[in-house]
Amino acid sequence: MKKLLLAALLAGLTTAASAQTSLYGLVDGYLGHTTGKTSATQVSAGGMTTSYIGIRSSEELGGGIKATAVLEQFLRADTAQLGRFNGDATWARNAYVGLSSRVGEVQVGRVTTPYFISTIAFNALGDSSVFSPMFTQRFGVNNFNLAAGGTDSGWNNSVLVKTNAGPLALTGVYSAGVQDDATGTKQAGKSVGAMFFRGPIGLTATWQDVEQGAGKPSMTSTIVGGSYDVKVAKLFAQYNRVENSDAVTKQDKGYSVGASMPLGKGNTVMASYARFDHDFVGNKSAETASWALGLTHAMSKRTDLYAAVRDTSYTNDGVNRTNTAWADTRVTGVGIRHRF
Repeated sequence: MKKLLLAALLAGLTTAASAQTSLYGLVDGYLGHTTGKTSATQVSAGGMTTSYIGIRSSEELGGGIKATAVLEQFLRADTAQLGRFNGDATWARNAYVGLSSRVGEVQVGRVTTPYFISTIAFNALGDSSVFSPMFTQRFGVNNFNLAAGGTDSGWNNSVLVKTNAGPLALTGVYSAGVQDDATGTKQAGKSVGAMFFRGPIGLTATWQDVEQGAGKPSMTSTIVGGSYDVKVAKLFAQYNRVENSDAVTKQDKGYSVGASMPLGKGNTVMASYARFDHDFVGNKSAETASWALGLTHAMSKRTDLYAAVRDTSYTNDGVNRTNTAWADTRVTGVGIRHRF
């Protein structure tokens, strides 16, 4: 009996050693003020990074192969609500199961798109939905193309294949249902992205296409970008072009430049500028210009404070000018982030 108990205990320890499950996440809250067509002071969430909580489980299968399952959920700490907005999917950040090895990875489920990764990796303010000029243009509430599924950070019903070849990483995604809403609307999508990092140099090129669905427009997007670390600062630049088939927008094209500079003692200054030209049906057009400055102070490896301002101005021939979202705006805020 003692031998049987010992064998069972050893088997349990072996299983625990090969399988690991972790809980992790980030919570971001800030105090901000917005001026524009309307002005308001708010205590809100996700100023510099959208808050989320995640569960990851992995198991070593032998031969260098690992199985992984990931479930990640956005949240709003200011109102104690789940999701980025009311009606957001439960595990909208990521929800996939996959296999990985030294040479690459396959994920099946809801996955993050290469287009999203290229956008945030090659601009100084990253994935800030409040302060990053490039992010707010492509994924924020001021985006002309919110009706198209290609603007979300992740795609449903997808298979992602990622390979690594030294400094070069290639990612391909096929989605059988970019959008899968309550009405059953589905749009197929495909995307290919490349990222290259060697020494101080970073480069990216990403293309994605979302097919037209029932009542949903198509969207074809391209990004090329680069970064260069000159030690005293890291420089960023990217060019973005989007073609649409919706009833309003025909094409968006623009660029972003910026830099982040470490100042010592955990301080980093960030600056970014983005400009977009928008072509509409009926030979109408608009221009968007946005700049931002930010400062982060690391209190530890997991906690930092930040302050930032973003100013956005629009010029157009009357298209959407009555919409509050298209008024010239300035957003300022101070906040805190904690990772766990």
